Amino acid sequence: MIKLFNTQSLKLSTKTVKRQIQMLLTAAGYRDWDVGIRFAGDKFVRTLNAEYRGKGKSTDILSFPFIKAIKPGVLPKPKSESDKDLGEIYISMKYVNRWCQDHNVDIHERLPVLYAHGICHLLGYDHEDNKDYITVSLFGSSCRYTPLIPARF
Repeated sequence: MIKLFNTQSLKLSTKTVKRQIQMLLTAAGYRDWDVGIRFAGDKFVRTLNAEYRGKGKSTDILSFPFIKAIKPGVLPKPKSESDKDLGEIYISMKYVNRWCQDHNVDIHERLPVLYAHGICHLLGYDHEDNKDYITVSLFGSSCRYTPLIPARF
């Protein structure tokens, strides 16, 4: 199940967001797994970033995996259906809005890239290893070019 929480003023189509995320989970090989997406405020994301990463600044996205990957992209086999929860993704809508304005990108085109980025982190990929960085970047960038993940309706 895909759990969405939107406390921000930007109106998003729940159906579209869930479909985009479901397509990404399927592409990653985790179609039947759960994930939570929280569209949050900048201050809240900055607080999480400081508390969990030791960085006192805002960021566009934070991912908190519930399961430790065996290696990037490979999770242990779940013991039950309730163990199939990848984790939570937090997206700072204010930060993303600023980024989109600065780069002249529509937010509805940027969000699927961030969903992919967050899912990669939930699957154990990070930015520390060049191979992981390339995987995260390519998986995220591919969202812009695939007809399976429409930006909006």
